[in-house]
Amino acid sequence: MVLFQNILVTHKGVTLKLNNEFFSIMSKLIELLQHFGLSANAAKAYLALLKYSPATGYEISSQSGIPRSAIYSILNRLETIGIVNSVGESPKKFIPLAPSSLLEHFDHSHQDRLDDLKETIGKIDIDDDAFDFWHLHGYRNLILKMRENINNAKDKIFLSGWPREIKAIEKDLNAAKKRGIDITLFSFCSLHKQIGKTISYELDEEKLRKIWTPKIILVVDHSSTIMGSARETDESRSIYTKNEAIIEIAANHIILDITLAGQRLGFDPNPIVKRIMKRPDLDLDRLINS
Repeated sequence: MVLFQNILVTHKGVTLKLNNEFFSIMSKLIELLQHFGLSANAAKAYLALLKYSPATGYEISSQSGIPRSAIYSILNRLETIGIVNSVGESPKKFIPLAPSSLLEHFDHSHQDRLDDLKETIGKIDIDDDAFDFWHLHGYRNLILKMRENINNAKDKIFLSGWPREIKAIEKDLNAAKKRGIDITLFSFCSLHKQIGKTISYELDEEKLRKIWTPKIILVVDHSSTIMGSARETDESRSIYTKNEAIIEIAANHIILDITLAGQRLGFDPNPIVKRIMKRPDLDLDRLINS
């Protein structure tokens, strides 16, 4: 792409490392814009306009590497959907929507589509029990589903995880905490930040990975759970379910880990366990002693 090459011509003192970084950023932007419905060439045309604007179709073609035979249909399409605007006639020049306005444009347009989809799909009579158990394929889908569930939390979140996954959802956990959600977090590894009530063995993650593979257990409001492999690959597998029996097993697993941690690290786990129990009024010690 010519746009990438021009960085060295415009700024002769720029190092090759910085040029590679620029190339990586532009490639990532093209990939992200494609997720929002633009073709690769449309994304290139928009990015070229951000750097060279206003510009004619010929100039955009030269700077982006898009063939002249295709550039005008691409620009007309971008103008139709409101991402670029044209001024003048001889020659016609094009101006891009500012990046901040582009984000608002995508936000509004996708929210409208989601609202339409929600309204229309709500008219279909669907048996919710058919969606009682869902397989999550790949690491990215795991993180996205965790974020979705955390953002939908109404009361409590219990999480057992490793630092990488906790960091990936940290913003969502902090937002949930600000909403007043009760958060209990357990990890065998050392964590850089505490969120809610945090219990950790403070083990070195690199050493732990040599004997264990990372797992995740998330329970939200005693109504849903996500658990399974947290390997950062497309082959990792986990599940999402609203099955009450599995949710109870997941919650009890976290309770057991915290109870054992209390015994080994020398703290009273009961106040923390009560936060997780579905019936916090039950006194386990009194039940055992009786």
